[in-house]
Amino acid sequence: MAGIDKIYGTQEQYNELEQWLKVHNKKAIEGLYPKDDYNLEDRPISNFSKKTDKWLLVNCPITWVTDRIKWQYGIE
Repeated sequence: MAGIDKIYGTQEQYNELEQWLKVHNKKAIEGLYPKDDYNLEDRPISNFSKKTDKWLLVNCPITWVTDRIKWQYGIE
């Protein structure tokens, strides 16, 4: 997938999403980049499938995640 399909953010945001997925959708964790070896302030966090993106839009309460997915797909 191209870079536009990725979610970028900070290590803190990575941790927040990872913890939420551990409780709500463990399979989606497969779409996360490795936790270490990235700049902590500007790093790729995930590259989810369209199916997972759609699921996150409906189920994820983390605003920065849903905002990024809406931006990726041009959803207002």
